[in-house]
Amino acid sequence: MNYKILIFAIALLFDKSRAIAQSAETYAGHKRIGVDLMWFKNFKNTKEERTPFLFFSRNRASTDYKNTPTAFGSTNAVSYNFKNGLGIVVVASFVNTGFISKSGVQLVKTKGDFLYFGWLVADLKKGGSVDLFGLFRYQPKINEKWRAFGQLELFPVYNLTSEIWNITQRLRLGAKYHTWAGGFMADFNQSGKDNFTKTNNLGGFWRYEF
Repeated sequence: MNYKILIFAIALLFDKSRAIAQSAETYAGHKRIGVDLMWFKNFKNTKEERTPFLFFSRNRASTDYKNTPTAFGSTNAVSYNFKNGLGIVVVASFVNTGFISKSGVQLVKTKGDFLYFGWLVADLKKGGSVDLFGLFRYQPKINEKWRAFGQLELFPVYNLTSEIWNITQRLRLGAKYHTWAGGFMADFNQSGKDNFTKTNNLGGFWRYEF
């Protein structure tokens, strides 16, 4: 088994002084193991007041248990958000195949224990892809120390040139104790045009929120 990513993730979870993400997650499934660091925060002005500009950063890395090359992705975005939650966003992604720039619209909504964050963006180059991303998180209170934790991600990508779909779903279900959460994880992917290739990864996750 390849434990390199797991060791790296555990180090991040315990080393609070160095980790800069709002959440650091490590997960281990029956096919792949990985880490997921996510951070977003509003820019501040000279008076230390929050502005409508929001910075989002997410870095994911995973590998299988056969020591094959690591799959890596880094997504960074800057958006201007209106009071109703809508915004204009510019996205820069660094993936195994290179650099991709995108732009489009974004929506951020929070109400009580519910959070939604998502966007609809398109490649700036001609004939690129169109991405629809949505993250739904619900953390209802159980008692003074515990909350339920549920998170669903939907991420369909359509390539305008090849007409190929790449559709990803990620599910996290568990419990949260103060800033720690853990439980069941499931990642699914379908890709293709007429006949789709399907993959899945089922296991557990462990995360810390800063």
